Amino acid sequence: MKCTVLFVVAFIGIASSGYIGDEHGGLRTIAQGSANQAHSAVASQHAAAQKASFIAKNALAQQAAQASATAQAALAGKQVLLQTLEKQRNDALKALEGELIQLKSAEQTAKSASNTAEQAHKQAQLLQSTLKNAEELAHQADAAASSANHELASQSKMVAQAKATLADVDHKLEATRTDFVATKDAAQKAAEFAQKAQQNAAAAGIHSDQGQGSGGAGALGHASGAQSFH
Repeated sequence: MKCTVLFVVAFIGIASSGYIGDEHGGLRTIAQGSANQAHSAVASQHAAAQKASFIAKNALAQQAAQASATAQAALAGKQVLLQTLEKQRNDALKALEGELIQLKSAEQTAKSASNTAEQAHKQAQLLQSTLKNAEELAHQADAAASSANHELASQSKMVAQAKATLADVDHKLEATRTDFVATKDAAQKAAEFAQKAQQNAAAAGIHSDQGQGSGGAGALGHASGAQSFH
């Protein structure tokens, strides 16, 4: 009986250390087998009573006591195993609670990161739109500058042409002015000579009676005036 108890105690120690999980109910089987043995011993004891055999009853009583001790040891092992599993469950539950807390924190972090990413995408789209508008404005400004430069070149050409025309007109004006002065001077001289000629003619009419000599002198004076005009 001592050997059986020692075996069961050793079995309990191994179970409590976590080396034996008793998934298949080994301790329960031991306890049930021991109970059956005790029951059989009691039944045999009644049979022996009819034979009035003390030795047989005593032996059967020892067997029943040994079976009871084995069952108690199996119960103690089962209790240790139960306590071990309950502790493991509590530890697993605490670990699960910790992981759930970490999960919630991770979810909040992921949500915050997702919101940040969404805002970043919106900002990027806004910047892209702004950049596109700026590029369009830059193209329009380039086109306007090119048109303005073309207009400037055309206007500069027209100004140069206008200056050239003005210079040509100034040159012609100056020449015309010179010709006008000369023409005016010639016209004045012609008028003076015409007036003088008229005066000479009038004088010739008045003095027609003076003879050929005076007429020749008048003609000579008229010829001399015409030569001075040229």
